[in-house]
This record gives sequence, structure tokens and C-alpha cells, in this order.
Amino acid sequence: MAYIPQIEFYKKRQFGEKLNMTFVFIRENAVPYLKMQIMISGVILLLLNIMMNQISLDIFNFSSNDPDSFDIGMISSILKLYGVVFLNAIVTGAIMPAVTYGYMKAYQKYPPNEIQVNHVTEALGSKIFNLVAYNILVAITVFISMFFFILPAIYLGIVLSLGSSIIIFEDENPLDAYGRCFKLISGKWWSTFGLVIVVGILGYIIGLLFGLPRSILFGIKAFTSFENGTGDLSAMSDMTTSEQLLSILFSVFETFGAIITYSLSFIALAFQYFNLVERRESRGLMSQIEGMDNEAQETDDEVY
Repeated sequence: MAYIPQIEFYKKRQFGEKLNMTFVFIRENAVPYLKMQIMISGVILLLLNIMMNQISLDIFNFSSNDPDSFDIGMISSILKLYGVVFLNAIVTGAIMPAVTYGYMKAYQKYPPNEIQVNHVTEALGSKIFNLVAYNILVAITVFISMFFFILPAIYLGIVLSLGSSIIIFEDENPLDAYGRCFKLISGKWWSTFGLVIVVGILGYIIGLLFGLPRSILFGIKAFTSFENGTGDLSAMSDMTTSEQLLSILFSVFETFGAIITYSLSFIALAFQYFNLVERRESRGLMSQIEGMDNEAQETDDEVY
């Protein structure tokens, strides 16, 4: 008997139903899905998180040694920080949705406890460059639109947020995905905007909670340096071994929070994509009709 997933993807859903299905999918697939994210994108995110943390401390050190100087070392650290932030954007904007949607494609074929890394990395290996190219195209579009006030940038950002789903689920190239976003979202911009805002607020709260331990650590460190009368930010970069270990531990915790935060957004957008495709093309309904035809054919073959 063929495997039938518990959650039907291509289905018309109201606003609340899309939010609900996002959490239902995460709850049903929590262990195998998070395992895939941690094994693939989590390691990269953690390394980038630690690098950003260290470079930020170096900038504190440079700025506090001589506030009036802007030497080559500080410029180098700032450029490194921007480079790591750019890499972080590529990971979260390309690798994470590739893993998320690769897992969702595998979910349509296999039970959650049978999904393996190779089932997910099929999408990662073949689509990662398309996702990177698409994200660069979106960044250029939004950047240019910002010169025409902020509203066009917001409008285009919401429209183009569906592109990653199109690239993975429809095997489209970046340019075709770019154009298809406008066709799918026509008449449904506000519902997509509302979904992005609500999920974004939830993700922001989750991110704050997971980032709280690191903030407390740096807050205590800064308070201690001022209490000792140094008033010197260089103390921020002068951590003991135990403080460094705590910082790494909190980086792991924060990275796990980031995976949950971004997963909420990507999965919610996927259900919006399924909803829009079903409304435009009735893909889920057609699949059900084909399935009924196949069952009828099999029954006829058994009879005759």
C-alpha cells in the first residue's frame, strides 16, 4: 500500500488554518525535521554565529584601545563581520529553505521516521545555486525599489517571498520563479503580508528568548567592567575560559532558536504557496481525481 501523508499540502486554507498547519507540521515532524536542519544547516549556522561573536568582540577591543583611531585592524574586523553576515544571509536564505522544502518533498513520499539525509539533500544539491541566485536577484530588486520610498520595497519583498517554494517544489529557475510569484500572489497580497507579519512576530519573540542567555552574559560582563572603574569596552573581548565556554554553549542554544524561528517562516510560506497553487490550478483536486481513476482501473483489472 502506498504511503499517504497525514497532512495534505495542496489545499485551500483560510488564514488561521495556514498558521495552524504550520505548527501541526512542526509538531508531527519535530524530531526528524530538526535533526535534518541541525545536521545540515545547523553546523554552518553555529560556526557563523561563533565567528560573528568573536569578530564583534575584536571590534570592541579596537574601539576601546583608542577611540580616536580608525586603524587597519578595526577596518579589517568590520569587513570580516560584514562578510560573515553576508554568508549568514546566504545560509538562512538558501540552505535553510532548501532543507525545509526538501524535507517537505520527502514527507510526501516517506513516513517522517523513515526520512533520511539523502532524501533531503536531493533538493539541496540541485537547487542551492538557484536559491542563491534568486536571493541575490530579490536583494537587488528590493534595494532598487527602496529609492522609490519604502512601500514598493515592502510590496515586492512580500511578493517575492514565495520564490524559494516555487524553485524547490516546481523545479523552476530563478527568473521563472521571479515571474511566477506575481501570478500566484495576485489578489492575495494582503493575506500573505499578514501571514509574514504574524509569523515574524512569533519568530522575533522566540529569537529573543533563545538569545537572552548570551545577552545576560555580555550584560554582566559590561556591568562588571564599569563597576570595577575601568569603563573600558576592551574587557568585553577579555573573557575567561569559563566565559568563553558559556558563550559557545549559548551560541549553540541561540542557533537552535534561529532554526526554529526561520523554520516557522519557511513552513508558513510553503502552506501559503500550496494554498495559492490550489486556488489557481486545483493541483490537489486533480491529484485526488487521478488517484480515484487509478483505483478504479485497478478494481476493473481485478474483476476481469
